[in-house]
Amino acid sequence: MRVSYNQKVGGISMNFLSLEYFIAVAEDLNITKAAERLFISQQSLSKHIIKLEHSLDTQLFERTPCMSLTYAGKRFLRAAVQMLDIRRQIVTEIDDINNRIRGELRIGISYTRGRVLLPQVLPAFTKTHPLVEIIIREGNSKELEDLLLHGQIDLLIGFSPIVLDIAQTVDILQERLLIIVPRQFLIDLFPDSYEAKIRAYEKAVDLKAFEDCPFLMLTSGNRIRTLFDQYIDQHDIHVNILLEMENIETLLSLACEGMGISLYPEMFANHLSPLIYNAPVAPVHLFPLDDPSTYGHLVIAYHRERYLPEAARDFIAECVAKGLRML
Repeated sequence: MRVSYNQKVGGISMNFLSLEYFIAVAEDLNITKAAERLFISQQSLSKHIIKLEHSLDTQLFERTPCMSLTYAGKRFLRAAVQMLDIRRQIVTEIDDINNRIRGELRIGISYTRGRVLLPQVLPAFTKTHPLVEIIIREGNSKELEDLLLHGQIDLLIGFSPIVLDIAQTVDILQERLLIIVPRQFLIDLFPDSYEAKIRAYEKAVDLKAFEDCPFLMLTSGNRIRTLFDQYIDQHDIHVNILLEMENIETLLSLACEGMGISLYPEMFANHLSPLIYNAPVAPVHLFPLDDPSTYGHLVIAYHRERYLPEAARDFIAECVAKGLRML
């Protein structure tokens, strides 16, 4: 006997739409907000949830004093996400079997990397894959790895190592870590050999020369900061940290104003701020830390135990091809 998803199976009656509605309410914990997001009436959404609770013979939500998931609701949420994910994977795989490259491609990337990499890749990719909807999720490394682990993104673009056992990675590019030094710092430190120092430091900077200068740093835990900290520890260099923050572009702006020395990935060097391009004299110089221990490896990661759609494979190939020409 053929059983539809709208019929009772083992005493439970539900469909994929019911699961999607339940997940939306579980995420918002607010019927009105979830209904607006789903473009249905609040009354209709409430009926769906009540019907689902009756079919399961359990209460999924506490309504008072404020809406929250019951223990059963939390367990069912986990299962609902898994069921919809399995459905999405098999539908995508069947589309690929039938040579229909369509559906969604969910990409996770950091805020700053997206600004540089995505304009290099997405325009060409969307032209060759017009039926694929691109969904971009931005976040830090930990947030993106959690999304990949739980199947909420298909691809993660980030720095190696990706600390997930389930992650399979493909290299995009290798980049050096650059030091942003305000021009005035060099003039003050080397008044008689300014030009010569620039030529020498363009090959590899001597960081010990700047130990007494203020540094503007990314916060601890950032991958770039970690590489830098390992480098100065290995070379017994002590830096004077004036300021720490998350936004690397703000640090660049502050360095351009002469506030201190900062860090910048080589990948970004060809996409510098107008603060540098529009100035009659460049306010900063960028010098490499020419040490393999400071090289960053940008990779694309995917979940090795999940079906990788053909569109995702095409996107990876496009990123690798662009990455080879990006530096």
